[in-house]
Amino acid sequence: MKKGNQQNTRKRIIGFILVMGLLVVGALGIYYQYMKKQQAESAGHTPTTEVEKLIAKDLEMGYPETPTEVMKLWGRFNQCIYNSSYGDEQFETLLKQLRLLYSTDLLEQNPEKTHSANLKKEVNKFKEDKGNIVSYSAETGKSVQYQTINNRECANIRLSYFINKKGNYTKNYQDFILVKENNRWKILGFKEADTKESSEKKTDKSKK
Repeated sequence: MKKGNQQNTRKRIIGFILVMGLLVVGALGIYYQYMKKQQAESAGHTPTTEVEKLIAKDLEMGYPETPTEVMKLWGRFNQCIYNSSYGDEQFETLLKQLRLLYSTDLLEQNPEKTHSANLKKEVNKFKEDKGNIVSYSAETGKSVQYQTINNRECANIRLSYFINKKGNYTKNYQDFILVKENNRWKILGFKEADTKESSEKKTDKSKK
């Protein structure tokens, strides 16, 4: 090969390397800016309010392990839904999260659209009455009663709410029955507790 041809080839190779180098540097720069933007957007969407935290909660990875923990989360969802301000989309997302605590049977009995409409009415009425769920608590330990119904492991547990309506404070109780589905405690049903009946039963037991 002639000397002139060798020099031309070398120049083309060097030029090619320089061009590739510039392309690599440019690509790295674009990638860096993209990642920086993604991090900024991620930081900007960090949940801060209770509504955002509950919407972002991953119940598939972090489902409550005990009936008491399920009821504590139920109470937390309800306190948020009844007390907080949010848009329609956030309400529907909160409802979907809440329904993850429901058993298959309860989900079938309460279609999502019907559940949504009924809950909206209750929440709107509660807010019109200037209601506020101050706190909630779930039974723990030996207070939780376990039994087997139709070969299904179940748990009976009571949840209490401390409510303020226009300066009047009351304590409400709900009795829940949970069933184990796929090794997770799910809500099978619930009703307003008959506290008078419960107190009479406890008195009878104490006499025995």
